[in-house]
Amino acid sequence: MQRPALGLMTALTGLLLSTTFTSAADWNQWRGPERDGVAADGPRLIDALPDTGLKPLWISQDEIPAARDSGWSSPIVADGKVFLFSHKKTRLDDAELPPKKFPYLAPEERTGMSDAEYEEYEANRREEDLQRSKSFRFEETVYALDAETGKTLWTNQRPSIYSRFPQSSSPAVIDGKLYVLSAGRVARCVDAATGKDVWETRLPGEFLDEFLQSSFAVADGVAVVLCGRLIGLDAATGEILWQGSEEDESGLHTSPVVWTVGDQQRIIVNVADGQTVCVEPKTGRELWRVESEGGHSTPVIAGDRLLTYGSSRKKGLRCFSLSEGEPELLWTYQGAADPGSSPVVVDGYAYVQGENRLACVDLETGKAAWMTYLEIAQPRYTSLIAADNKIIYAFDGLLCFAATPNQFRPLISAKIDDTGLLAEESAFRKMLDIDKLETTAEGQKEAEQLWRKKFGSGPLPCSSPAIADGKIYLRLKNGVVGYDLSASSAAESKCP
Repeated sequence: MQRPALGLMTALTGLLLSTTFTSAADWNQWRGPERDGVAADGPRLIDALPDTGLKPLWISQDEIPAARDSGWSSPIVADGKVFLFSHKKTRLDDAELPPKKFPYLAPEERTGMSDAEYEEYEANRREEDLQRSKSFRFEETVYALDAETGKTLWTNQRPSIYSRFPQSSSPAVIDGKLYVLSAGRVARCVDAATGKDVWETRLPGEFLDEFLQSSFAVADGVAVVLCGRLIGLDAATGEILWQGSEEDESGLHTSPVVWTVGDQQRIIVNVADGQTVCVEPKTGRELWRVESEGGHSTPVIAGDRLLTYGSSRKKGLRCFSLSEGEPELLWTYQGAADPGSSPVVVDGYAYVQGENRLACVDLETGKAAWMTYLEIAQPRYTSLIAADNKIIYAFDGLLCFAATPNQFRPLISAKIDDTGLLAEESAFRKMLDIDKLETTAEGQKEAEQLWRKKFGSGPLPCSSPAIADGKIYLRLKNGVVGYDLSASSAAESKCP
């Protein structure tokens, strides 16, 4: 088939992806207003941090629980508020629990087990975890924070139940209503202005101890989420309108995206067995299905291109043409892979992170313009975002680099200390006098301990940042922090 020029494709992207009205200063759902990780509007951002670092606008209050006890939901921004969902467990007593007899087994740890043996093991594990869960209290909370000050405006809290890992669906705010998938297959809608409940619906399917992290997309008045199978609910009432195919039952955590063709909206989502489907939002009618190997990542739509990203290099980053008919596979890039990270597209190039690799891939050819290695221990699940022709990756610290195919050009490579200060590692080494400490063997131990203490509460792995109106909001291991990255703000701070 004949494909349009990339320049035309890029110019039309904003028109093709229009879903529902949001403010230019909003990052109102998982991966932003168009679910592609891009802040299309906004001010120019700084190209480097001040020598003394950047102080936070605010750090959230202590009432937001540490992430290890409350999940990995990413923050979103809408109508001047930062929203966050948490699924918290609290010990009921101080009695020490015995070691598990049936701990969770990752896929690589199941080698040698037959399907029947693993099924029996899982039944024993679930029963053991259920008994242990009686030593905890579980609660879910939606937080609304003032985006300028971090002050808590309201909370919506309700009792919850145990799941194997904390429920971590990121909220979506559409037309003043917040949608989130709670533990136990419960879909919820909350008034974003007041925090009052609008509706909640128990979704079909047997709940064992699963954790389903998919985030809602809303199209044509239908709220769609992947909860075992794909499910569409009336966004106003919570009534279940349709359910997807039983073939799609899976533990995938991918989120649906909205594709607009002319005046028609479609839902595209990865489902079981490495497939990606497109359905009508109002009816759930399947329009096409392709082998994509997309996995947990969220699909990315860039004009007339669909990108899916797999969990192994063999599955790779795949690019399909998009039209009314079934998509055509154009190329596969096998230089990176990640269990759940999603790529981002800027000016005809896809930027993708996987393992310790970071690559810029030509959207037209599938060839890498460049590839580099990150000096980060086991980066995974966290997704890239883009604003002002810059790519941002928040894992361990904050990496910002130029969105250019010419070369990997880092602009910021910073850490966040225990006060929230965002600064280059070289600046912290100077502040802490690390070079002097490291001149002796005893000093090296002291420097290592000091470093761990200062930087133990940085960005939360598996969570992705939100950026709106030049301000970035990060989920930390123990809260939420906001920074003003706008160039205008930096210039004003230098004025006498």
